[in-house]
Amino acid sequence: MKSFCAAAVLAVAVFASPAFAQISTAPTEAEASAKYAAQDWQGTVEAYSGLLEVDSDNAGYHYYLARGQHELGQYDEAEKNYQAALDQGFASPASAQYHLARLYMATGKKKKALAMLETLAQTGGIPGGYLTNTTEFAPLAEDKKFLAAVQALTPCTDPEYRHFDFWLGEWVVTSAGSSSSATNSISSEHGGCVVLEQYNSGAFTGMSINFYDSTQKRWRQTWMSNSGGALYLGGGLDENGAMVLSDKGLVESDTINRITWTPNDDGSVRQHWETSTDEGTSWNTVFDGLYTKKSDEE
Repeated sequence: MKSFCAAAVLAVAVFASPAFAQISTAPTEAEASAKYAAQDWQGTVEAYSGLLEVDSDNAGYHYYLARGQHELGQYDEAEKNYQAALDQGFASPASAQYHLARLYMATGKKKKALAMLETLAQTGGIPGGYLTNTTEFAPLAEDKKFLAAVQALTPCTDPEYRHFDFWLGEWVVTSAGSSSSATNSISSEHGGCVVLEQYNSGAFTGMSINFYDSTQKRWRQTWMSNSGGALYLGGGLDENGAMVLSDKGLVESDTINRITWTPNDDGSVRQHWETSTDEGTSWNTVFDGLYTKKSDEE
């Protein structure tokens, strides 16, 4: 009987202890994440504050707590937690730097905001368009340091990304030896990072994405048509300013595909598709097309 009473007293003590109460009521990461996703900022602050009581060195917890505090106008606390997230190696430092710069502008600390944006420009990870569309940064619209940060964070601005711009436009495509024609719409997409092709000859349609691969220092094309035919090409400008793309070395095949786009002086473009089955010793023409700009009537 005594042992039962002792056990009961011990159980009451354990369940009533602050440590047990903390463990039993602490939020889970999933619950905290749900609060953040729902933009329940007060709930976010409460949830991540609770998680930090269990794991005070978690950089992610500090960041999400800072986000909630920031949105609630608790700027001093948010600044400390953004900095703690950075100091403890937050996995997405650019996000913390971006929001910390926002906070500095909201609290009148322009110099600190610009310094943080300069750091962000070196870190990368946030598109320059985010900065120009951020309300807090509107007063910096003509500031040289701000504009330099925007430029540094704007991708696809090097001259190599413009090498295929001569192909942009709305075109009528005629094939040598054929009276039929097709249309091809070539547009610049995603901030100038992609050249998108939409080809239509009626029964036959296809599209390609074309982009400059800065890591490989070459242009790439991926083509797919409604016939199920795919092409994976790579290359760049030749000495005459023509874009030459080939699948040699990119796919395992006995046939090499090579396509050359040549800008003409009159504004038209020639597209010449050739294949070789003898490692490039001889070539056979698959398609030889002339691109002319569509008229307003067309």
